[in-house]
Formats: sequence, structure tokens, C-alpha cells
Amino acid sequence: MRQIRWLIFWVLVSLSIANLIFDVVFSFLPTELRTSLNFNYAIMAITQVLAILIPLIIYFRISGDKSTSKRISLRLNTISAKQSLVIIFLAFAGQFIMMALNIPMEALQQTLQISRPLSAPSTGFELFIGIIVIAIIPAILEEILFRGVLFGGMERQSTIFAVMFSTFAFALLHTNMFNFLGYIFLGLMTVIVMLRTKSIYSAILYHFANNLMALIFGFLLTRRVITSDEFIVFLFIAAAVVFVVSMFIFKLVTPNAPKSEGKNSARFLFGNIFSIPILLCIIISIVVQYFRFFA
Repeated sequence: MRQIRWLIFWVLVSLSIANLIFDVVFSFLPTELRTSLNFNYAIMAITQVLAILIPLIIYFRISGDKSTSKRISLRLNTISAKQSLVIIFLAFAGQFIMMALNIPMEALQQTLQISRPLSAPSTGFELFIGIIVIAIIPAILEEILFRGVLFGGMERQSTIFAVMFSTFAFALLHTNMFNFLGYIFLGLMTVIVMLRTKSIYSAILYHFANNLMALIFGFLLTRRVITSDEFIVFLFIAAAVVFVVSMFIFKLVTPNAPKSEGKNSARFLFGNIFSIPILLCIIISIVVQYFRFFA
């Protein structure tokens, strides 16, 4: 677990340093380039490769795990077409629940007049690039990191606390207090679908579909395809219904409930949260968010 905690720390440090460097570079660029969504997407892709992919490769190189052990901990098992379809419906509907959870904090964000760092795609090409950078790359890299490495490493001690800690770390790494509850929900749902199907591919698929729906919804709003507030409210209500029905169907197509492993020791959970690398992660996250939103 010590290696995994330091992996999370270095990923957050790498993300913070990369964002700081790019912010400095941005200050010297023309305004039209700084505000270009595709340019921002390119920077995000580079950041994810440098801050997540490379540390993951280094971790797997030095961890000393055999390939069979890695396959078990990462849950590289196939999922059925029925499970995949239900997961997509769950994720599409879950994105609206995620947005609903963020409404109070986003209202505070507007009250404090804190601008959003990135706008929604407005052209088909921007949507295409956004799908790659916002949906595909994070779904693969973040799920391998949090549901594969972090959860897989902690599960041997306690499944319940592995769920709690990996979800907390997932939300913490996004360094966005205004969307924290939404990230908690997303982290929980990806763990649930992974455990029910015994496959990390389910978590990746859910994460991808969730982010895809966010992009499509933002695209439709930007293009003013959706303009009615009443219709938006209807979408949220319909999404809640679809989510409940999809969750029921999902339980039917994944009949075997996962068994909790290890000892559910609170000492194990708090021992990880109050470890040096995770405390440093919390401090760095607070500092980053202060300069990001308030400085």
C-alpha cells in the first residue's frame, strides 16, 4: 500500500506542476489561442499522459507484481453485451444525477463570480476531440489508477474501506471543490459496476459513457438545441427514473453480489487517509484550489 499511496501523491504533484507550467506558458500566448477549446483539449491530453500514464507505467515496472497478479487485481475480465448496454444507460442517467448533486456548489460558484475554466464544445470537431480527451483517455487512465491499482491494492485488507478511500482519492485528485459531490457519486458508481461484474472494463465503460453524456449535453446547450428550462427539468426527472430502472435491471444481469474481503478495520482506513503522502495530497489540493478559484 505504501507504493500505491506515493503513486497517488506523485500523480497529483505531476498534475499540479503540469498545470502550473501550462498556466505560465498560457500567459504569453495570444488570447485567441488561450481561448481555443481544441488547444485546451490538447494541453489536457498532454497533461494526462505526463501526470497519469507515465507514473502508472513506472509503478508497474517497479512494483514487482507478476502478470497473473496484475490481471487479478485489475480485474481484466470480459463483460456481456447486456451488461454493457445497461451500464451505458446507468451512466447516461447517472450524469444528470451527478450534475444535480453539483447544483448547490455551482450556485455558490456563480455567487462568488468564479468563472468556469473550460467551455462546452460548439462544433462537431470540438465534440470529436472532446470525446477523445474528456471521455476516452480519463476513463481508461483514471479507472486503471483508482479502481485497478488503488482499489485492488486496498481490497485485500478491506473491501468496504477500499471503496471509501478510492472514491475519496478520486474526488480529491480532480481538485474541484464545486464538483466534489459529483465526483464522489461517479467514483462510487464505477466501483459498484466493477464489483458486480468483476471487471474493470465495466468501470471504464461507465466512466466513458458518463463523460460522453456530459459532453453531448453541453454541446446541445451550446448549440441552443435545448433552450427550455422546463425541458431540462423533465430531462433530470426522466434521468432519475431511468437510473432507478437501469439499476434494477443491472442487478438482474449481475446476479452474484460481491463478497466483502479482509477485515473492515477503521484503523486501516484512517491509517491510509492520515498517511504522509495522502495528507500531502490534501494540502496540495487545497492550495491548488485556492490559487485556481480565489487568488
